[in-house]
Amino acid sequence: MQRVRTRVVALTVLALLLAAVPLAAQASRRAASVGGVRAGVGVVDATWNVGASAGQYASDRPGLEGETWAGSLQDGNAPDVDPTRLATEDFDPNLHSVKRAPSYGVESRLSVRAIVVQSAGGAPIALLKSDNYLAQDLLVRRVGQLLAAQGSAVTPDHILYSATHNHSSPYYTTASWGVWLFQDVMDLRMLEFQARAMAQAIRRGEENLRPVRMGATTVEAGGDYRNAPGGAIADDGSPSGYPQYENDKGMVVIRFDDISGDTPKPLAVWMNYGVHPESLDGYDLITGDYISPLQRFVERETGAPLVFSQGDVGSSEPANDTKDTIGPGVVRAFSHYGYAQTERHARLLADKVVEGYRQIGADEGTIPWTTNFPVAMFDGWVPGPVSHPYPAVSNCRTEPTVEGNPGVPIAGLPDCARPGDSNDNASPVFESLKMHGIPVPEHYDGPSHGAVEENYRIHLQAVRLGDILLASCSCEPQVDLIKNLESRTNDKAGDIYDGFDWAPYCDQQPDGTWKCPNPGLPESKVFSDRSLSVTDAAYKRMVAQVHNDAKGWDAPENAPFANAEPADPAQIKGNFTKEEVQQLGAPGYKLTVGLGHTGDYNGYTVSYRMFMSFDHYRKALTAYGPHTADYMATRLVRMAAALQGAPLPADEPLQAFANVDEVRQEAQAQALGHAASAAYDGWDATLPDDAGKAEAVEQPKDMTRFDAASFTWRGGNNDVDQPLVGVERNVDGTWRPYADQSGEVQTILHLPKGVQSLVNYRANQQEWLWTANFEAADWFPRNVTPDGQVPTGTYRFVVQGHQHTGGTTHQYRLASNPFTVRPWEGVTVQDVQVGPDGAVSFTAAATYPRTYKTSIKAIGDDGNNPICKTCTFRPWASTGQVVSATVTIHRADGTTATVPATLTGGRWVASDAHLAPGDRAVIERGAVVDSFGEINGADASVAA
Repeated sequence: MQRVRTRVVALTVLALLLAAVPLAAQASRRAASVGGVRAGVGVVDATWNVGASAGQYASDRPGLEGETWAGSLQDGNAPDVDPTRLATEDFDPNLHSVKRAPSYGVESRLSVRAIVVQSAGGAPIALLKSDNYLAQDLLVRRVGQLLAAQGSAVTPDHILYSATHNHSSPYYTTASWGVWLFQDVMDLRMLEFQARAMAQAIRRGEENLRPVRMGATTVEAGGDYRNAPGGAIADDGSPSGYPQYENDKGMVVIRFDDISGDTPKPLAVWMNYGVHPESLDGYDLITGDYISPLQRFVERETGAPLVFSQGDVGSSEPANDTKDTIGPGVVRAFSHYGYAQTERHARLLADKVVEGYRQIGADEGTIPWTTNFPVAMFDGWVPGPVSHPYPAVSNCRTEPTVEGNPGVPIAGLPDCARPGDSNDNASPVFESLKMHGIPVPEHYDGPSHGAVEENYRIHLQAVRLGDILLASCSCEPQVDLIKNLESRTNDKAGDIYDGFDWAPYCDQQPDGTWKCPNPGLPESKVFSDRSLSVTDAAYKRMVAQVHNDAKGWDAPENAPFANAEPADPAQIKGNFTKEEVQQLGAPGYKLTVGLGHTGDYNGYTVSYRMFMSFDHYRKALTAYGPHTADYMATRLVRMAAALQGAPLPADEPLQAFANVDEVRQEAQAQALGHAASAAYDGWDATLPDDAGKAEAVEQPKDMTRFDAASFTWRGGNNDVDQPLVGVERNVDGTWRPYADQSGEVQTILHLPKGVQSLVNYRANQQEWLWTANFEAADWFPRNVTPDGQVPTGTYRFVVQGHQHTGGTTHQYRLASNPFTVRPWEGVTVQDVQVGPDGAVSFTAAATYPRTYKTSIKAIGDDGNNPICKTCTFRPWASTGQVVSATVTIHRADGTTATVPATLTGGRWVASDAHLAPGDRAVIERGAVVDSFGEINGADASVAA
């Protein structure tokens, strides 16, 4: 950590001085800001080009399937290519995808967002977010190069960069080839595009710094997630893993208000919460997943942009409980359940963010309003432990291999590949070696630098915002790491969280064995169950692995034994070192926040107990051995303490190796930076002209709710055109913005067909047609919009895009013809009857359509699910409640009367109809209205 010491010392001294300066009791709000903290926010669209594959869940390229590609690489063969399909399928002549199918549109746009915070005389710190799959170092270094060239005061070691871990957005910015198997091959053009967008967001924040007040709080969330690893049975028969809802329920919200004027104004909201954005399947549309509508909801309700960061994302995935109903026909299932459920998920999260925002506004948060607080950052590049100095993948347990089921690292990338199932019975040979004190390694692995990790080091970062700590492991942390880190850095000494423990739920039997819960049972039964028989040795080992102090495992003299667990439970180095900031001379923080997918990527990071229990996917990606989680957490504790004035952490034993790796990485970053800039600008310089001028091709049609309007136009090619489309509503003769591309309006590109289109394109003969799509419906939940629906009225599409003609790129603007949205007319009226007393009665119901007719490939009724995953983009309500009805009476004498009907016993009854012989009752079109204003579209009648 030598290279960051000077900066950290300066910031720490400054922080202590600032903390010691009291504000004058009678100072005005404006005066209090003088010499205080300033902040600014920048938001930049970062939607990469349509034609790039849409993330991990993108479809395989026809004729170049992902499994075939990966398998061919491992076999050393060329991948299979189907020339017939390549000649007829969608093709991107700008070559934005390689092994995955090209995306054909945008469901919701991607963005980079930055909050820049600076104390008086201090260096600015950027809290940066992107919608990337991973946060990796080379991209941040390129951002730093651009900022330096622009004269920014923000340096790379003062950027806390968070990726949302979106599985449905293009990710082409890493040189690590192993990531390409999950995504697509690196594209230097995207690296440069993203770096420029990130630098621009930071610059916007930096150039608009305002005096601010800051407050923060934690609100309890958690009903939207599940613990993805879940419960399991360890190789020794003891319970392992986690209950279904064992994650960090604390959603952290930080609010910044601009106090440069007489009245505070919302400036920005930062949040931290762990849950995977993997709501979708291979729909081949670029999307921000639940993050895009979450940002929309929060910004519209608070007036401030939202900057998102992940928490315990390594274990937290979207809920998938199809038995838990959150509304009519809607279940608490968000994992791979499509776009509509994604927005419902976002609404649940937004409610919690807004709750926290308002709590802070009422000065009832964890951190009261403050205007003058220390702002500092510790950026540390830590070499791996002496016992495991390189990042690894495919971690294999040794014991099953000794039992005759050999595990092969890399072959099953990222998992440990074995020809058969592991034998859970302990190996006599393996156990005998351990009992005799022979340090047999419990695991072995394959190196992953260049395959997954970009560095041979771990990027650890800690940011102090007054009494708030933000700490990043640059990994995909499971809940144990996050809770442990937060408990060791808070201001409550002695409350260390060691990790989830099944032992309190176990009962010892007379013969010394234990009856424990079976973690594989449903959540409702697992804690009352005691069906798992566990030996006393396995029980003691389980307890030791969770609770024993891990202190000393990383000492150089212990390196030969760090991966060899002692047979004596008392000698086991457990989950975490019991070192807190107070022991290092720091008071601790009132609010501590552990971040995941931040700064760089070192794989899933599981606790020691989870690592030692059995072979599994998350353990296979844990980079630096069984104690990786503690290695990261303990060093973050020391960094956090240093930010409060404690002594700086000592250099690591392998610091010299780390210094060499820094030189290597910086050289690679410089080379890639130059290459990326040349690739991005060079490709644009070669673009041919687009055929035809930008103009409307097909206008939208009038519609009722539960349908969609579309607008098709001729625009630019997919390298220059990423059209920004909105829908405006006519209000009292004025066109006002109504819907945007945060999931409300989708854009579709009609890609050329086959590789032969490349010739047409380069000959200036390719026409580029785009279509915008806008659904009009009633929503569930209703607070998706203030009206709970798309109101009746007149609308139009507005488009801003770019086209390449005459050798240059220029803007175009288009507006569609107006179209109207009317009430849906599908409320049904049935079984109209006349009673003995002349009363008229009938039944009425509003069951809404599931989908609509469209050419968009992602939309269509799947027909197999109570909750349709592909029917709509937006969260349509499934039913409405009829709230009023009237009956028109046509008397035999030629007179008419209108009488109301009331709901009685499940039927609508017009008791005042008094229908006599020769009279006729008509329930006219529009006479039956539901709670959303939808109506019956046809008359229904009965004669006396």
